[in-house]
Amino acid sequence: MNDIEIRKDVIRIRDFYNQHGFPNAKVHYRIESKSKKWKKKVVFFIDEGSPIRIKNISFNVSGKPHYQKVIMNSPKFMRVRRQSKYQVGRRYATILKSQVKGQYTQVLKNLGFAYANVTLSAAVDTAKLSANLTVNIDPGPRTYINNISVEGAKTVSDHYVIRESGLHKGEQFSLKALRNAQQQIFNHPLFQFVTINIPEQPKDSTINLRMQVRESPLRTVRASVGFGTEDYLRGQLSWTDRNALGHAHKFTISGKASFTQQSLNLNYLFPYAFNRKSSFVISPLAEHLLEPSYELYSVGITNSFIYQYSRHITGSVSYQFTRNNENSPLSNAQLPDTTQSYNLSSLQFSGFYNQAAGRRSPIGWSVQPYAEISGIFGSATYQFEKLSLEVRRFTHLTKTTTLATRLQGGRIFASHVDSLPHNIRFYVGGTNSVRGWYRDELGPKRVVTNSVKDSTGNVLPDTSAFKKYVPEGGRTFFAFNFEIRQAIDALVRGFGLAAFLDGGQVWKNSVNLNARPVQFAAGGGIRYSSPIGPVRLYVGYKLNPTDKDLNRYRGHNYGNAWNRIAIHISVGRAF
Repeated sequence: MNDIEIRKDVIRIRDFYNQHGFPNAKVHYRIESKSKKWKKKVVFFIDEGSPIRIKNISFNVSGKPHYQKVIMNSPKFMRVRRQSKYQVGRRYATILKSQVKGQYTQVLKNLGFAYANVTLSAAVDTAKLSANLTVNIDPGPRTYINNISVEGAKTVSDHYVIRESGLHKGEQFSLKALRNAQQQIFNHPLFQFVTINIPEQPKDSTINLRMQVRESPLRTVRASVGFGTEDYLRGQLSWTDRNALGHAHKFTISGKASFTQQSLNLNYLFPYAFNRKSSFVISPLAEHLLEPSYELYSVGITNSFIYQYSRHITGSVSYQFTRNNENSPLSNAQLPDTTQSYNLSSLQFSGFYNQAAGRRSPIGWSVQPYAEISGIFGSATYQFEKLSLEVRRFTHLTKTTTLATRLQGGRIFASHVDSLPHNIRFYVGGTNSVRGWYRDELGPKRVVTNSVKDSTGNVLPDTSAFKKYVPEGGRTFFAFNFEIRQAIDALVRGFGLAAFLDGGQVWKNSVNLNARPVQFAAGGGIRYSSPIGPVRLYVGYKLNPTDKDLNRYRGHNYGNAWNRIAIHISVGRAF
């Protein structure tokens, strides 16, 4: 044991307490022998002593006299004063000085003082354990944008880049506005890198800004493949032009294929509709879906207006028109399937709030409302209104443990719900839903049978042989998920475990807990954060299944023990 190192540790501990406002902290130690001679135990004894308290905080604003009134009466400045770590009566921790200076400097730059300088001085009375603080503010001149230069734009004009930034010549300088402008340009599909800085220049009332941008490759081809227990093998191929027609519009052709879905989409994006926060998208589509209870062929177009109010809040209004052909099996498999041909014409409203926008890992709240009104313009076969809401919450319990929760609910308002096509209805169950069930399998079901015929081909009475149950969906649903995610990077970096409790139900019409109570599933699995996203292997167990969940029909059990279990393998977050 090195006694010098222990003494250095004593000094480090004492310095730590000094920086946190305890000037008289005392630290000593004791070395204890253990069962073996080469083992020692070091015990540190710490007496913090009384801390230094802030007795008074004053502000000294230099420069033009009216600047003091502008700064001190600003709501932004007063908010920083209230939220500052330095408050009268609190402990004076010198380690927080840089943070406090940075907060005051930032608010001054948001008020237009681009060259503001803030210093903190403290008169400490160690006898009385008190400190009088002075915040010295040299705001410099209040500045306004004089010129904006652009470097790196190759296929668009400098004017286009400046327009996308939202900055204007003659407006008051604001650090927040610069950061928002940088984020806005970065969000544009044509640009992959942007910086906005202040070059060397005289410190007067005008300021020149310099933007440096780097364009993304104009045309790209992307291909991806994946595997999951619901759609088995899936693939996607897309081609993108980021400067379509030479106007910095984004045009994408993409095709997807799996055992449950095949689609072809065209997507034309106008990044700037009415202002830099708004965009417009035209999306023709053709799709084939193969669901457990129906098969759908659909062609149509969606036109969407998107408005990004802030980096956390986005809303959209869309109009969608589709022509659809749906095939659904009858109860008797010997009879032909039913076929519906219908048109859908609807207005769709959606919003999205994400507290964790810009972060690598989700944290905080996420809220996503949705509303749809069908039957407008007299071009729809069915009239209905559809409402849904999804709320998520991610809470870090420890550095390696996260609690993820999600609540979902929705309702369809229609006069004849039983006649609504299957693809309009709500379904619950699957890899990203209630995980004790496979895709769409939680909720109302109908039976599909194989009937027995005699030698003449006539169907014999009461000889229907059970084949399977298929989900019917409904117009009201509720679902929830509670999941504990535990990272275990000590074993393998990116490896983790998860345990969950899910629940939910689908009702044909309104909620009826007596006829159809909420059903639950519990389970867990392993996770691995791969370069292509989280790879998950989860197993769910039905806690209160119905006879239909267990494949029981007319008193006969056509199922087995595996009907209580659902195994999910997928790439991507569960929610």
